[in-house]
Amino acid sequence: MVLASAVITELKESGLGPDLCSYNTLIKAYGIGGMVEEAVGLVREMRVSGITPDKVTYTNLVTALRRNDEFLEAIKWSLWMKQMGI
Repeated sequence: MVLASAVITELKESGLGPDLCSYNTLIKAYGIGGMVEEAVGLVREMRVSGITPDKVTYTNLVTALRRNDEFLEAIKWSLWMKQMGI
């Protein structure tokens, strides 16, 4: 996971910036690695960076939450997605 985070940091520092696909991939990897807080943080970071999370982003996040027994949080995000029409 350290390497994945380093790639995102390097992309930012080089001026290329991570794109939607980069963020989605890292969110999924964080979920698989049990790093749920980091996954949620990346979704927030995307918004601040002006990158609009998509259906894949939120699906990866909810899957990460479920995989790591964060069921209440997964339900909250799922309900929010439904309200937003995602």
